[in-house]
Amino acid sequence: MKPTPLRISPQALTGSLTPEQERFNALVQDVAAARATLAAWQERIDRSDRQLAPLRQEVHVALRRWVAALDTASLQPGLSRGDRGQLGELIREATAELGDEEEEGDAGPPAANAPAPPPNLTSDDDEPWRAAGEAAAAERERRAAHRRAASKQKQHTQATTEASQSLRDVYRKLASALHPDREPDLQERERKTVLMQHANQAYAANNLLALLEMQLQAEQIDMERLASLDQRRLAHYITVLQEQLAELQQETRKLETWFRAAMGASPGSGMPARKADRMITAEAQRLRGDLELLAQQTKLLRDPEETKEWLRALRQSSP
Repeated sequence: MKPTPLRISPQALTGSLTPEQERFNALVQDVAAARATLAAWQERIDRSDRQLAPLRQEVHVALRRWVAALDTASLQPGLSRGDRGQLGELIREATAELGDEEEEGDAGPPAANAPAPPPNLTSDDDEPWRAAGEAAAAERERRAAHRRAASKQKQHTQATTEASQSLRDVYRKLASALHPDREPDLQERERKTVLMQHANQAYAANNLLALLEMQLQAEQIDMERLASLDQRRLAHYITVLQEQLAELQQETRKLETWFRAAMGASPGSGMPARKADRMITAEAQRLRGDLELLAQQTKLLRDPEETKEWLRALRQSSP
């Protein structure tokens, strides 16, 4: 169902448009633009879920394997008491992050960022272990940033588990306006019955755009009547459009807020939806890189000497 383009044309009048008519035309354009923006964000959210959720799950599984490798490494002979204690601390830290990630996943959208893997121990630098230590310090800060972002996202995802207030409000208004039993005219009752069925389907599908379009149909706004509307009726339509615009903007901000949190981006609003495409692509590349590093680290932790060198590099990089 596509929205019907509405506009009061000066050609339909004997004179110029009144301020109220110009306001109506401007609101029609604003609502159309807001609809397009919301649809674009909904598309990006769907794409993010399709492309990133499976990768995040793979990273989650790989991280569990890495934790198991840390545990096995702690039992290797030749490690000092300090080495074993350090491995135990890493295990506790990673296990806590895994628990946080699982809790956030149960609350709604996918976790913001999978915990960062340990540093790459196969540096080709002249001083590989110094480079590994510097990388480890950077990764520790990255994990801390992840925990901060996850805390913020948890608040956002908790809000998104409830149905959209805008969706409920529009549906209730439609249900009140379209209830067939309240319509004495048989032909009009049949029209409202069909619209009410469509409204129920749109509400069940969480389709705010479809509900807003039906709201205009329920008002029976048409091109023939626009130019001859009295000021009272025109003011009513302006109010309907203002409410729609506010609802669309609110829903768009909600989607952008979740997306920013899920990507670990700074809070804000007004980001073009097309920019989300680059962020999704970059996040997918980062997750694939994490998978590769985790697999590499899990393998290297089987070597006691490599493990001891890595732990030494971690200690040297610690503040």
